[in-house]
Amino acid sequence: MRILVINSRIYSVEYELLEFPHEKIIARGRIDKIGDEGAIIDHIIEDREEEKIVRPVHSHEEAIGVIVEILTHPLFGVIKSKKEIDAVGHRVVHGGEDFHSSCLITKDVIEGIKRNIELAPLHNPFNLKAINASMKIFPNIPHVAVFDTSFYQRMPERAFYYALPLHLYKLYRIRRYGFHGIAHRYCLETVCKEMQVSSKRLKIISIYLGEGSSITAIKHGFPIDTSMGFTPLSGLVMTTRCGNIDPEIIIYLCKLGYKIVDVETLLHQESGILGVSGVSDNMKEVIEEAKKGDKRCKLAIELFVYSVRKYIFSYYGILEGVDVIVLTGGIGVNSPYIRERIFQNMGFIGLRIDKRKNEKVTGRIGRIDGGRSKVKVFIVPRNEGVLIGREVFRVVKGRKG
Repeated sequence: MRILVINSRIYSVEYELLEFPHEKIIARGRIDKIGDEGAIIDHIIEDREEEKIVRPVHSHEEAIGVIVEILTHPLFGVIKSKKEIDAVGHRVVHGGEDFHSSCLITKDVIEGIKRNIELAPLHNPFNLKAINASMKIFPNIPHVAVFDTSFYQRMPERAFYYALPLHLYKLYRIRRYGFHGIAHRYCLETVCKEMQVSSKRLKIISIYLGEGSSITAIKHGFPIDTSMGFTPLSGLVMTTRCGNIDPEIIIYLCKLGYKIVDVETLLHQESGILGVSGVSDNMKEVIEEAKKGDKRCKLAIELFVYSVRKYIFSYYGILEGVDVIVLTGGIGVNSPYIRERIFQNMGFIGLRIDKRKNEKVTGRIGRIDGGRSKVKVFIVPRNEGVLIGREVFRVVKGRKG
C-alpha cells in the first residue's frame, strides 16, 4: 500500500510517500513560504540528489496539487500517476476530547476538527485546508486523520485537570491536552522495537527537544503525565517560548499597560532561549557564543537544561523508577553538548552516560548510556511520517476487514 502523508502548517506543508507494510520512504519533501511568489520546495528521493525548486505557491490548496505534480514529474517523480497512491494520512494537531484515536475522515470528523479550531487556531485551520484539498484531488481513496493530542486521552484525571473552578472545564474545555503526541508515540514504538520488549513492561521518559520542547512520562504503554498543557506554551523552556511561569506575571504586565496580544507575542515568540540569550533562537548559535564566554547565552542554556532535569526527576518519582529515557527533536538528536549537561550527576538514579557514545550518536538511532547504567538512554530521530503511515495502514486495513 502506498500512503501519502501530509503535515500542513501555517506557511509550509511537509509530505512523505511511503510503501507499507515495509515502511519504506519512497520520497519526501517540504514546501516553505506558502503564499509567496518564491515558495521553496525541497524534494528528496533516497540515493538521489535533492531537488530544490523555487516557484509561486499561493495557498495550501495549491500546495497539495504541487506535491502531486512533483511526485508524478517525469524527471524527479517517483510514480507515474496519482492513481498509484492508495491512501492519504493527515496530521491534525488538536482533536480535543472528540478524538481518542486515528480515524477515517468523514463529514462528521471534519466538523469535529472545526469544533476544536478555538483550541488550536494556528494549526487546525491549515490542517483542514490540506484535508479539503486532498479529498478533492483524491476523492476515491481513504483519508485518515492522526491527532497529535489523542495519545494523551488516556491520562489519569489527576494529570489533566487544572485546580481551577470545574465549571471552566465543563464550559470551555480548559484542561491539559498535551502535544507532540505523534513524536512521543513514535519514540515509544521505536524503543520497544529496538529492545524487543513489550511496552507493557517499560517505564519510559520521552523527551522532545526542538523549537518546541516537551517531556512525557509513559507507564506500561500509556502516558500518565506530560509537560505541555492547554497549549504548547507550558512546560519546558523552549527556543522562543517561556515554558512554565507564574500566571500572575501576565496579570502584572497587563496592569502595567501591556496589551494581551503583546503579552501573547512576548510569551510565544520573544522568550525562551531567544529572550534570555538576546542572541538567537538557534541552540547551536547560542552554544557557540556561550563557549566564547557570553554570560546571557550561558544562562539561557542553564535554564533550558535545568527545566529538563526538573521534569526528569519529577517523572522518575511519578513513575516509581524508569527503565528508558529517550530523546528526540533537533536539539535532542543533534546536541551532545546539551545531552551531557542534562544527564550529568545522575548516578544516584542509576543513570550514567558514556561520553564517547554521546559524542558519536548524532542524527541517528543509538544508545548513549554507559555499561554500568541501569537506565537505558536512546536517541531517536523524529519521524512522525512513519507513525502516521502506520496509523493509516492500521485504519485502512481494519476497514477492509
